[in-house]
Amino acid sequence: MRPRVLAGFLLCLAPAAAQQQGPSAVSADGRWRIETSPGLVSIVDRRSGELVRTLSARSSDGRIASDVAAVRAAPSRRSFIVSFDRLPELWEISFDPDAEPIFDGLVHDYRLREGLARPGFLNPRRTRLPSPLREFGLSADQSYVVGREADDPQGRAVLALLQLDVRRRGAPFAVVGDPMPAAARVASCQGRERLLVPDRVGGDTLAIDLRSAALSALECPPEERPAVGPTPAGPGPTTAGPR
Repeated sequence: MRPRVLAGFLLCLAPAAAQQQGPSAVSADGRWRIETSPGLVSIVDRRSGELVRTLSARSSDGRIASDVAAVRAAPSRRSFIVSFDRLPELWEISFDPDAEPIFDGLVHDYRLREGLARPGFLNPRRTRLPSPLREFGLSADQSYVVGREADDPQGRAVLALLQLDVRRRGAPFAVVGDPMPAAARVASCQGRERLLVPDRVGGDTLAIDLRSAALSALECPPEERPAVGPTPAGPGPTTAGPR
């Protein structure tokens, strides 16, 4: 093939290849990068340039495969948080070499360390969900996740609050509007941390009180003004894959 023709052919391939790339994120220290492509989650050591782990985006029994919906870095936890288009799970992938082992399989209570263990370093710690999270945001210490599940039969948006330390989902919130948890912001009101979730089309902002795991009034008493800041997501913007 002539050089000019070959160059044109490669240029045609480039957009298609770019479209295959999904969400990605970089750790706060800049060493680790998580990359996604259809059905795969890859972890790169940016210090050495080595691809150190490739994970199949599947359920633990292998029955459900999915593309990745969103990825965020959780600096306080030294981990990445991953949600999926079709897989009803949330993954936490730790890049801490001293991360506690993961107990999956036939486990009645993971705190009792029942079942077979896998290393916690660069392996997914799974939180099972009723339905996939299409997008999510994080609390200030990244121990809480607010995510959006599939809409309910009445067409209302459904938000879920998860606690990563115990890997549990609290009661969901069915709300009117188009809430955008990926843009959630952290606020403090009377010493209580809240997540403020804006509406994608300009509707009311929702306030979720993390202590009570319930919706609260948006307004804070005038004697204490909210200290508002962006949800942490590591250096630079966290990308989202094509929809």
